[in-house]
Amino acid sequence: MKALKSLVVLLVFSSLLVGCEKWKDIFHKDRDKEKKVYRAENLPMSGLQEVPQRETLAHGWIDATYDKETKMLNFTIKWQDLTAEPIGSHIHGTAPKGVNAGIKYDFTSLLPKTTAGTFTNSVMVDGTAIKEDSLLLGYYYINLHTPKFPGGEIRGQLEFK
Repeated sequence: MKALKSLVVLLVFSSLLVGCEKWKDIFHKDRDKEKKVYRAENLPMSGLQEVPQRETLAHGWIDATYDKETKMLNFTIKWQDLTAEPIGSHIHGTAPKGVNAGIKYDFTSLLPKTTAGTFTNSVMVDGTAIKEDSLLLGYYYINLHTPKFPGGEIRGQLEFK
């Protein structure tokens, strides 16, 4: 009798699992649990992040995604109140907050020459100019340069979650 009860319980449990849409999650977990797409939203851009810090009313935001499978970094920047039209716009790296680094991707010729605007672009994370491990650790930043601040007026660190 005890064996029969156990068999009935097992059959009921099995039928519940088969009917469950997530049964694969329970028994067939993904072999690769690693995250595929990383997001960074509303990352601030300001003169206070520049090195040295800039006294400016200019500010902005960065939204970015990085897809590990396609190796594409997609980003949108929004800015306001620059002291003049931008004369430079780049992704710099590798450097943590508070440290400057060289240009890794120049998008100056593509950026609208306005004191306020929005710009969307993408770049391949090729392992040479931009390295995936450093990108995911937050060692790249975007900044906009103006005539008054040729070293950069506003900067935002790319930090993915």
